[in-house]
Amino acid sequence: MFRNRLLLTLLATTVSLQTPRAFAQWPTDDLLNRLPPTQEAVPSPTARVAQSEVIETPELSVPGDLPGTELPVTEETDSWIMPAYWFNLVDWEGSVEVGINGTSGNSESTSYIFGAKLKRKTNVHETTFDINYVNTTANSVETQNNAIQNFRYERKFGETRWSFFAREYLEYDEFKPFDLRLALNSGIGYKFIDTETTKLKGRYGLGVSHEFGGVSDEWVEELVYGADFNRQLTKRQKLDLTIDYFPEWGNFDNYRMVTQFGWEVLLSEEHNLNLKLSVNDRYDSTPDGAKPNIINYGLLLLWKL
Repeated sequence: MFRNRLLLTLLATTVSLQTPRAFAQWPTDDLLNRLPPTQEAVPSPTARVAQSEVIETPELSVPGDLPGTELPVTEETDSWIMPAYWFNLVDWEGSVEVGINGTSGNSESTSYIFGAKLKRKTNVHETTFDINYVNTTANSVETQNNAIQNFRYERKFGETRWSFFAREYLEYDEFKPFDLRLALNSGIGYKFIDTETTKLKGRYGLGVSHEFGGVSDEWVEELVYGADFNRQLTKRQKLDLTIDYFPEWGNFDNYRMVTQFGWEVLLSEEHNLNLKLSVNDRYDSTPDGAKPNIINYGLLLLWKL
């Protein structure tokens, strides 16, 4: 009994010596009042990792995914070097024209005319591609067989009337002293008249031309003077006139001139059907034994796509 009482006395003395004096003098109620009113337990690192695995982070949405956040369409995304510029068929306009003419009796002749045109126009860029083919047979003898293809790219200079153009011209004529004629040129253009009913644009530049399979195998340096005139006569009628003059650099006596005229009359607005009178005149001051002036004309049915 005495032994147990001695052990309890030694234990109490040890505890009292190890407890800080200031802390031992604090009452229990006063110690509780000194603590913050609410004290949340700080989770351990292991608990933090477990908790982070449960929290779901919201997905980040890219602009354009949500309604009302679509990216604006600008001319930078509409540039001619982007694939969307060429393969977006919605922005292209097209037309197909066909004409047939024939006679039978003392002489027989048949003439076929085919043409197609594609055009794309934006606030900055304008691209045009067209091709025309003519074939005529008289008394089972072919008298005419030629094709003309044009490609033109034009870029406007802001809100001004000035623009830059680049053009490719390819000509095939079985009755010319060459197989193909290729002309490449570029320069600047200016709009003299630009209204809803009347447009007149001039252009000036330089380039080269070459006749493949012809008498001369040289690339000829040329200047370019041209004009485009468009006039909406009425709601159903319009006129188009294009003139290109190509004098040889340093020798204006050698030149080429190409003139195209078209008059369209709307027949059916519902079916986009038009009647077109087309005239194409090509003059070459150096024909190399052939006729210098070649004229193609015809009355065509034109469908706009």
